Amino acid sequence: MKKVLAGLVDVRREELPRILPLTLAYGLVMASLYVLKPARNALFLDQLGVAQLPYVLMLVALIGGGVAAVFTRLIRLIRLDRLILGTFLFLMINLLGFRLLLPYGWGWSFYLFYVWVNLYGLMATSLLWLLAGVIFNPREARRLFGLIGSAGIAGAIVGGAFTSWVVTQVGTENLLIVCVALLGGGLLLLLRVRSGGEVSPREEKKSSGALADIGRSDLLQLLGSMAALTAVVAAVIDVQFNDIVDRAFADKDAKTAFFGQFFAYLSGFAFLFQIWCTPRILRSLGVVSALLFLPLSMALGSVAVLFAPGLAAGILLKIGDGGFRHSLHKSAVEILFLPIPAAVKQRTKVLLDTTVDNLATGIGALLVLVLTAVLGVSYQHLGFVSLALVGLWVGLVIRGRGAYVDAFRQALDRRAIDLGELTVEVDEAAALDSLIASLDSGNERQVVYALDMLISLRSRRLARAVRPLLQHRAAEVRQKSIRVLCNQAEELPVDEIEGLLQDEVLEVRVEALYCMCRQDEGGIEMRLREALQSGDPKLRSAAVGCIAAHGTEAGELVDDAFVEELLADRSAEGEDNRVQVARILGNLDRPEWRLYLRQLLEDSSPRVVEQAIGSLGAIRDPEQIGWLLDRLGDRQLRRAARQALAAYGPAVLPALRRCLLDKRVDPVVRTGVTRVLSDIRSQEVVDLLLEDLDAASPWLEHLMIKALSRLRQGGGSLFFEPRRVEEILARQVEAYYQLFEGLQLYQSVDGEAPLQLLQKVLREKQAQVQERIFRLLGLLYPPQDMHRAYLGLVSGQARL
Repeated sequence: MKKVLAGLVDVRREELPRILPLTLAYGLVMASLYVLKPARNALFLDQLGVAQLPYVLMLVALIGGGVAAVFTRLIRLIRLDRLILGTFLFLMINLLGFRLLLPYGWGWSFYLFYVWVNLYGLMATSLLWLLAGVIFNPREARRLFGLIGSAGIAGAIVGGAFTSWVVTQVGTENLLIVCVALLGGGLLLLLRVRSGGEVSPREEKKSSGALADIGRSDLLQLLGSMAALTAVVAAVIDVQFNDIVDRAFADKDAKTAFFGQFFAYLSGFAFLFQIWCTPRILRSLGVVSALLFLPLSMALGSVAVLFAPGLAAGILLKIGDGGFRHSLHKSAVEILFLPIPAAVKQRTKVLLDTTVDNLATGIGALLVLVLTAVLGVSYQHLGFVSLALVGLWVGLVIRGRGAYVDAFRQALDRRAIDLGELTVEVDEAAALDSLIASLDSGNERQVVYALDMLISLRSRRLARAVRPLLQHRAAEVRQKSIRVLCNQAEELPVDEIEGLLQDEVLEVRVEALYCMCRQDEGGIEMRLREALQSGDPKLRSAAVGCIAAHGTEAGELVDDAFVEELLADRSAEGEDNRVQVARILGNLDRPEWRLYLRQLLEDSSPRVVEQAIGSLGAIRDPEQIGWLLDRLGDRQLRRAARQALAAYGPAVLPALRRCLLDKRVDPVVRTGVTRVLSDIRSQEVVDLLLEDLDAASPWLEHLMIKALSRLRQGGGSLFFEPRRVEEILARQVEAYYQLFEGLQLYQSVDGEAPLQLLQKVLREKQAQVQERIFRLLGLLYPPQDMHRAYLGLVSGQARL
């Protein structure tokens, strides 16, 4: 199974233990949800009728927002692995309880069950996506989240189809027992994703200030208006669709079977459309045209219900909402968010996804209630309301095109799009236009930035625009232009790229040779062998660099004789070759070659030594930990040594701890250890620092708290035990108070220079303790807020 999975998608071997159980678990959770949804709809309609649906939708809107807020708070307070375990067990017990409760036929129980299923979907799926966000970095997420989402769609298809198939045999209520089994299976898989309880959520995304952000941005106003109109129209359509199904099927199990089959086909349609059509629509028509698919499809369905009412019209009506909303429309909205600064996006996206969506759904349900229960409008004629809202929606989208294009261009000019956090492709038509235009910029950094965003894209226009950059004066531009062109389906400018094999910059030569190797019918190995055996030193060094930079595909070309020859090379290209050999030794990690690596650690070239140190981190040679610790005291090599030690991960913690607490060790080295600890993003590091703070001297205590603060500010999967932090915080507050009393005492006495010096020392110590207090508060509360509060306090300005 793992081999099949790795062949279908771009999954690295080391990612399989994380991605495989998480993907399967998400599929099971979505299958359970799409078993529950048909059961929920059918039970509610059978027992209470469609006239009660607007009331329950309003209830969902009211309760959903409150539960989301409470759930978000729990995510901050409870470690994610424990929260997942507790939530899944709680949901499984709830399912068993509803199985016992629903047969009594009490009206309130069906209201409760309807609302609960919505909350079930919110809690179970959000926890899994939160876990995915914790265990995968943004670059991994870009490759892997599509796989997880596809598993969810597959689960929805299977869940719906299974419901349609078995409901007539087992009955609607007994489907809840099936969901218990599915959820239990998902939980068992999730327990394999992480061990040791290291998982904790990233910092919550606050919505404070989001309204002000929306007020300042035309693009955010467009997004907010679309989110509201989408939810209102979806609520109207939902009522109409359920009314049509209620009249078409009299039997409860028949309703359940239809809903199950419909949801299965709808999920399949959404999946196929997302795979085959969404990329083509975004590339050819652009994001604004893509945004029109959802409202226009809703309008088409509303027209069908108005003038040709029946089950077929109802299906067409719901296809727009269920088919496009979570495929093409969602992708288009994600692209619209690209030019929004990350901090603003975090605040506003939470507001739009929760508060606005819930509020608008409630408004839509209230509108249906007023029109049908008060004014006597039939469910069929609610289509006129949908058409009016869609007209407003389409007008907003067309008017908003300029806002998106302007925002994207401004973001490119400011280089405000964080490439490390980018999880969507930017091959949408207008975005591609802006990126291609940026390639003509006289600003070298902006050209490099645009090329970084274009590396994974393919387009005929892109190949024509990038080709002139092969002659750019900046080496980095030439290098990345080769990479972009090599990824295109168009015929390569072979002569120009081969000419770059003689470039003065090694990195450009390496990229050019690798590109030619990928195009060579004889394969990478043959081309590299020819380059290594050539008498051209530039080509030879490019081949060595290519082997070092691009993995072990040609690892069989590297043997003892090859390594020893390059180590002995003292020509003009020799230093570059030794740097690349050090890199190769780190990539291949053959134990018998570690002697060569130790030889490179004594090289006369600092570049060679730094690369050899980096390779030590790559192979995690335990015998060299002590040597690396000593290099923390070397001004020239300490940075490379810190990075190498951090690459060892938790395995190096015992040695770091001994060094940290040994008072005989040079303070400079101990200071470097705290920096290394802050670079190892592991729960063991947090626990170690919190535990050992009591044994630390004041100067070391300050550095350890700074290390904790850096770990916290980096976000990710770390949990800071509140009680332990509060204990340390109380001690710091007490120390601050004692210093304050001492300072007040000495300030009340006129003294000579020694006394003034003492006062200065006390003030400096007080400032350090004050800094530690706010850093510790940042472990308990949002660190950005605590940092701003600290800056306001030390500024001395009352208004801050």
